[in-house]
Amino acid sequence: MSIALEGITWDHPRGRAPLEKSIARYRAERPEVAISWRARSLRDFGELPLEELAERFDLIIFDHPFVGQAAKRKLLVDLTPHIPAEAMAWLDAGAVGPSWRSYHWKGAIYGLPIDAAAQVAAYRPDLMEKAGRHPPATFDQLLRLAQDLRQHGLWVGVPACPIDAVCMVLTLAANLGRPVTTERGIFLEHDFGTALLARLKALVSLSHPDSVRMNPIQMLNLAAGSDEIAYVPYSFGYTNYCRPDAARPLRFTDIVAAGDLACQGTLLGGAGFGVTSRCRNVAEAVRYGLWLCSPDYQRTHYFTDGGQPGMLQAWSDPACDAQSLGFFSSTLRTLGSAYLRPRFAGYVPFFEEAGLKTNAFLRGEGSAESLVDWFNAAFADAVDNA
Repeated sequence: MSIALEGITWDHPRGRAPLEKSIARYRAERPEVAISWRARSLRDFGELPLEELAERFDLIIFDHPFVGQAAKRKLLVDLTPHIPAEAMAWLDAGAVGPSWRSYHWKGAIYGLPIDAAAQVAAYRPDLMEKAGRHPPATFDQLLRLAQDLRQHGLWVGVPACPIDAVCMVLTLAANLGRPVTTERGIFLEHDFGTALLARLKALVSLSHPDSVRMNPIQMLNLAAGSDEIAYVPYSFGYTNYCRPDAARPLRFTDIVAAGDLACQGTLLGGAGFGVTSRCRNVAEAVRYGLWLCSPDYQRTHYFTDGGQPGMLQAWSDPACDAQSLGFFSSTLRTLGSAYLRPRFAGYVPFFEEAGLKTNAFLRGEGSAESLVDWFNAAFADAVDNA
């Protein structure tokens, strides 16, 4: 009897290639299983509600803030009873940072940690050398670097399109020791929040003029494809830009310290492998997901096929590190102490609107005080109505 599984991932080589290339390998082991993958945009990956996709596909690569919504509306299968004890043990012991627990929600598990990422820093070694500068260690040094690079015709680039603008707010709050959580009952304390937004706006005002229109992929493409951007302080890491075949390879490193916590608190990204409630063969779907996430597969085929593994065995593998110009060893500390943002039902719509308002503020609309007031009121309303 043949088994067909249809999946939806996100439209980037990191999201597509390792899954598409896994199909033939898996079928060699399980010839009765036919798997297919389609892709959606990065914006839809971070914002599009899961309802429509869960009705059309068996497998879904998704962003962990959707778990509360998925649980409330019964869109994804609780994987807990379908994961063998042996696999649960290596997942518990071998995932990177909080990526595995980001898919746990109220005693259930809605995803496998197929891909791990967090906001990190990126730079062009050749351009930094041309300017006689080194990657900064503190936020104040970052502001000085942004000014100094202009003397050499270069820029700091900050992905600050709506969603990434609010991601930086969340990262800075956590890095300064006041992470946004539902337990705190408030998004940002007023004085703290206005000071944080002022620092962020100062950075963006010194950065490449297209920053407020760019997401991380667009900014990293610009940094790798031209000689304009020397340093990117906050971007989700992508090993694709530091592989041997990259024409102008980037280096990735820990974020700067905004306060006294070094690189702690950078916002967690990555992607999870979920099984939708429409799936008619949950056992095979979970078997395939665990096969993709197994440490040996992650550090070999998954990485060499263009993926960014979610398992620590790959992140600590010397061959993977060498083939990515030290990406894993240079950012593991940041990822290991990453900030896990809220995941309650209703958080994603709040997050989307917060991004639009933060981006508008960075473009000169409104005040920091009014934005903090909106954050706190809207966040409280979202929590109350979850």
